Parts: sequence; C-alpha cells; structure tokens
Amino acid sequence: MNTSERTRLPGTVLLLCLSQIVGSLGLAAGATAGPLLAELITGSAAYGPTAMGALVTGSALAGPAAGTIMRRLGRVWGPAACNLCATAGAAVVVFSVNWGLASLLLGTVLLGAGTTGVMLGRYLATDLVDERRAPQAMGLAVAAVTVGAVLGPVLLGPTGVVAEAAGLPPQTGLHLLAVVVFPLASLILLRLRGGGGPEAPATGTPASGRGTGRLLPLLVLGTGNLSMVAIMGSVPNHLQHSGWDLQAVGMFAALHIGAMFAFAPVSAALCRRFGPRTVAPAAALCMTGSLAFGVLGGGVGSDLALLALVGVSWNLHLVSGSMWLVEVTPEPLRNRAEGLGELAMGAAAAAGSLGLAGPLLSLGGLPLLCLAMAAVNVATAVALAARARSRRTPAAPAPVSAVSADSPSRDLPRP
Repeated sequence: MNTSERTRLPGTVLLLCLSQIVGSLGLAAGATAGPLLAELITGSAAYGPTAMGALVTGSALAGPAAGTIMRRLGRVWGPAACNLCATAGAAVVVFSVNWGLASLLLGTVLLGAGTTGVMLGRYLATDLVDERRAPQAMGLAVAAVTVGAVLGPVLLGPTGVVAEAAGLPPQTGLHLLAVVVFPLASLILLRLRGGGGPEAPATGTPASGRGTGRLLPLLVLGTGNLSMVAIMGSVPNHLQHSGWDLQAVGMFAALHIGAMFAFAPVSAALCRRFGPRTVAPAAALCMTGSLAFGVLGGGVGSDLALLALVGVSWNLHLVSGSMWLVEVTPEPLRNRAEGLGELAMGAAAAAGSLGLAGPLLSLGGLPLLCLAMAAVNVATAVALAARARSRRTPAAPAPVSAVSADSPSRDLPRP
C-alpha cells in the first residue's frame, strides 16, 4: 500500500470497524446457539461441547486457508472469504434439525471460519495506517468486536421469534442472523481497497524471515487462547452448580466478553508505549494472577473477578502477540504468518475445550483447571523473559547484509 493510501485513517479504519461490528453479530450463532441445537438434535446436553469443539476446529483450519487467499488475491479477500464460508455453514446448521448431528457439526466447522474472518480484521487495520499508528488501529478494530460479541447473545430471544415465524426451531434464530450479517460484512470489507489485489512476490526477502522470530508471538497468542477458552468453557457449568440461573449466567458471560474486547484500546496504548515484547510477558503474569481467583474460590466476587480479569488478560495476549507478529514478519510474508497466528489460536482453543478442560475438571474441578492454566502462563512468561535476556547479551557484530529474524518488518527491504 502506498503512502497516500496509508494516510486515510479515519475513513478506512472506521469502515473496517463497521465491518467488524456487523460480522461479530454472527459469532454468537456458534458459541451460544450451537450447543443448544446439539442438545435439541440429540436429546442430550452432553453433546453441547462437541459443537464448541467443531467451531474452534473450523476457526483453526480457516487460518492457513485465509493466508493463502490473501497472498494470491489481496488482503481483504481473506477475511471476506472466511465470512462467506461462515454464511454457508450457518445455512447448513439451520437445516441440521432435519439432517442430524453430522450436518450440525459440519456446518459449525464452516461457521468457525467466521471467527477467523472477524479476528483477521485486526491485522488488516495495521495495513491501513502507518507503523506508528498501527497499535491504535488494531485496538480500534478489536474493540469494535465488542458491540456484536455482547449484543449477539442478547438477540437469541428476538431471533428465535423470527425463526419460529418461519417454521424453524427458535434455536436456529442466531444462525439466520449469521446468514445475513456475514455477507454484509464481506461487502463492507471489499470497499476498503476496491477489493484489493494480490501482493507482490517476496523477491530478495531474507531467509531469516522464516526463522524462529515468529515462534514467540505465536506462543503468546496460543497461551492466551488456551487459557481463555478452557476457563470460559467451564465457568458456566460452575456457575449453574453454584445456584445461578440462566439469566445470571448470561450476564456473567456478557461481562467476560465485554472485557475480552473493550480493553483493546488500552492494550494497544501499552504496546505503543512499551512495545509488544514487554507487554507479552506482563500479559502472561496478568493471566496467572487472574486465575488465582479460580484457584482460591470464595463466592460470587471471585467468579466475577475471574471472568473479567481473564478477559482482560486475553486481550493483552491478543494485541501484544499480534503486534509482535507483525513486527517480526517481513511484509511479503505477513499473510502467511497471520494465517499461522489464527491456526495457533484455534489449535490452542481446541486443546483447551476438547482435551484439557474435561479431564482436569473431573479430577479437581475449576481450581485444578485454573492452577494448570496458571502454570502454563508462568512457563510462557519465563520463556519470554529468558528470550529478552538473551537479546540483551552483547554479541559479535553481524555482517551488514544479515538481518535478524526478530527485527521489525520496517527494517527489512520491501519489494
């Protein structure tokens, strides 16, 4: 993108934020209504987690696919294609009541691409501005998701009325909404740069750009998502077992989701002031402290603190890990790296929801799960701190032509 294009911050970023708001309205279909439909189809609530697992699996698979599309067609086409894939998935889910559980899971996997499409918007935001304003633009793009992510679950009742009027089960209402909002979000995206174009080939890019420099930001993104999904997938049942009704559980969930996204401008400001490499280990320590409320317990106050602070800590992971990934990746390779970032987040979410949460909850309940996630975050913080110390150790001067894998992309030659 040339300099004149990068200066149009107000119009382009606000248009992207509008797309983020519209697309995020469709996210509740999988996370909120999916488990309800699984129970409706099978007659057992035990199948609810399988719908969530299918959703995060689809999100993980969509990341590399979106990266390939962006490399070949242009930046905006990756998230736009994800949104269209989610539209098809939502349509399949609507009819899965007649087609069975397999169609529900297939449709939910496709629907998971919508999560990737919305989350890729944060990277697109950095491409619309100059490097100094990139954290601010990313923070706005993530914060815009708050509107739809919080409002979507609230629309479960009203959209259910629409679904019943159409002769469908009320649990499909949010999926009908997704069929409408995801294509609309894609249309808005395609107006950002006239549909975009393929990136120039990466000629002369140093091979070190493919090195280990991206592993640490991917670790940050994966650790944050692993912790958040494992806790968020377990707390609703914990709250119900503590005597809270569904309305109260919904309010707790809204608090958590609001904290996840609304804190993004603050996370972006911290990254801009201190740098993402400094904020990332602080995010891991913040998550560790947040999980202490789940380990110690203590009633409603601890439950509220756990949900709110885990959401805030996840946001610190997301913004710092994403900005770090942008910094260390040469511009011609960013689409591939961003796809890997979504893959890391989706794979970690699948591990948290399908692999770790169930066994740990059965062995020791929520305190053991929180303790295990805290240990993961401490290990991440230690790894990041060790890497920072090694970078501060004086080293022999490198040849002028050598470029470190951890150097920001702005220091690399551009095609």
